[in-house]
Amino acid sequence: MGDFHVRRIRDKADRRQAYLHILDDLEAFETQLAEGHFDDGPIHIGAEQELCIVDREQRPASKALELLAAIDDAHYTNELALYNLEINLDPVPLRDNCFQQTEHSLRELIDKGQRAAAAHGAQILQCGILPTLKYRHLQFEYMTPEERYRTLSEVLLSMRGSKFEIYLQGVDDLIMSLGSVLFEACNTSFQLHLQIPADRFVTQHNWSQMIAGPVLAAGANSPLLFGRELWAETRVAIFKQSMDTRSSERYMRSKLARVYFGRNWLRDSAAEIWRNNLSHFPLLLTSDGFEKATDVLARGGVPDLRALRLQNGTTYTWNRLCYGPTRPRPHLRIECRYLPAGPTSIDEIANFALWTGLMQADWEGKETLAQRVPFQTAKENFVKAARTGLGTTFEWFGRLRTAKDLLLEELIPLARRGLEAQRVAPADIDKYLGVITRRVENETTGADWLVRNYRTLHKQYGSPAAEAALTRISLDYQAANVPVHEWEDFQPSYTLPISPRHTVEYLMSTELYAVAPDDCVEQAARTMEWNGIHHLPVENERGELVGLLTDGLLRRQEQSDAEPAFVHEIMIRDLTTVRPEDDLQTLVDTLNREGLSGVPVVCEGKLVGMITERDTARLAGLEVDSAH
Repeated sequence: MGDFHVRRIRDKADRRQAYLHILDDLEAFETQLAEGHFDDGPIHIGAEQELCIVDREQRPASKALELLAAIDDAHYTNELALYNLEINLDPVPLRDNCFQQTEHSLRELIDKGQRAAAAHGAQILQCGILPTLKYRHLQFEYMTPEERYRTLSEVLLSMRGSKFEIYLQGVDDLIMSLGSVLFEACNTSFQLHLQIPADRFVTQHNWSQMIAGPVLAAGANSPLLFGRELWAETRVAIFKQSMDTRSSERYMRSKLARVYFGRNWLRDSAAEIWRNNLSHFPLLLTSDGFEKATDVLARGGVPDLRALRLQNGTTYTWNRLCYGPTRPRPHLRIECRYLPAGPTSIDEIANFALWTGLMQADWEGKETLAQRVPFQTAKENFVKAARTGLGTTFEWFGRLRTAKDLLLEELIPLARRGLEAQRVAPADIDKYLGVITRRVENETTGADWLVRNYRTLHKQYGSPAAEAALTRISLDYQAANVPVHEWEDFQPSYTLPISPRHTVEYLMSTELYAVAPDDCVEQAARTMEWNGIHHLPVENERGELVGLLTDGLLRRQEQSDAEPAFVHEIMIRDLTTVRPEDDLQTLVDTLNREGLSGVPVVCEGKLVGMITERDTARLAGLEVDSAH
């Protein structure tokens, strides 16, 4: 999230002063570009690893602050949500065994975090979207208590004028709203950094946009959110909508989202990116203590361009321009932000090697890209890859190419040549590009594996239990660092473990039938008969649970002389319910005390699930008592 020393803009004079600092920074930056002030080598690479924290039942665990204190390592920092952490890896020169070195450093740091997490009853996981994440984990109490996060959320919400809305269509649909930016906390990424010579930045940035679709297709790992199958890389859509200040009620004209792919190819200068951001996106935050960059430059110093970088940190391109105020000469980087975390460290470093190799490949098509290919083609390729992953068909220099064929026949060999040109160790090239090759040949990215196995588990156990199982096995494979194309699939005979520490949410059914109070009894009876269910919730027009029908009630009604016409005449009104976060001990106690075989699960007055006879049958072999 960038600079933490920020504050709100107080008034129009304060806003003007902030803009003046940014414009001065931009002038200094353009002077640096024109006069060749930038470090052009040796080229370095670096990365940022975002992580999820889960408890022993694979649920999000808000332990970031405790773990940071226990880890006590400057490589670790916090993130937007209290169930996330970030590792900033040290940059290394792009040569020799740099990728093996990066993987080793990453695994050492993750192991260090795991030891601290274990002492706090938790684990850390590399995943694009945590499968067990629920809507309740996006409430304000889960936000990390940093002023920057709170201020950014409040300013964006005020600018939007209404709650943030998520609307996604995949295999399933997702429609939700939220009064903060915490939808962004659903996303966990592995961000790549590559130093770029200033005189090559325009060509390299354009090329980074062109390859974004195929690279994303090869690395997709985020197909599930809140029990819905959505996009292969759902993070792309969630991140865009989580920061979107646009509203259908306020804008008829074209307007950019703050998270965006880009507007066009670069033509002349890296400064075009920052000019575009300043032209389209109003300031959100400011700070104090800005230096006058042009004065620093005039004295022969390296300006930090802090005001400009602060603005850059509140606009989100998938291939971001980064300025490093290193001394004696600053440097430029491209930050690749679209790749997900996970499934394992070796998978992430393989993605890193593919992207870096493609970026470094000396290919004549780079130079004429902007003349040969419409920018919209690269953007369309990227969006299609986010939707369909390895199933994407790309438009590639006038031809339609499947992701699999394009990667195997052209891009992986091109990446190999790029890495060889940088004198990367042959063993590194073989190892990591080999992972990509086998992943693509086997047609199994993290997204593919998750969807395939979610369907198997969901059919047998329902959504929450399937999500927990996927998380648990991902933790095991992550610990062993097994690339995802080697992961075994769940078999139908797999027995899902149930622990007394699990919650009602783990067990409940979420695919529900419901009727309204004014529905006729005959229709309700047929609904239960056709679908083989014994309990039928009754909801009012606001979606609130107001009653319950049971097959026993209907049988007694059929045996009586009375002929009620409507559900509200016979439904149970005095309801016993449980909450999704209640543990199984509470559930068993409730069922036994009330003599029930099933019970509605309610959150904030709304029905979110049912414990049915099928669900309670799974409790039969479980000892749940106070000893646990």
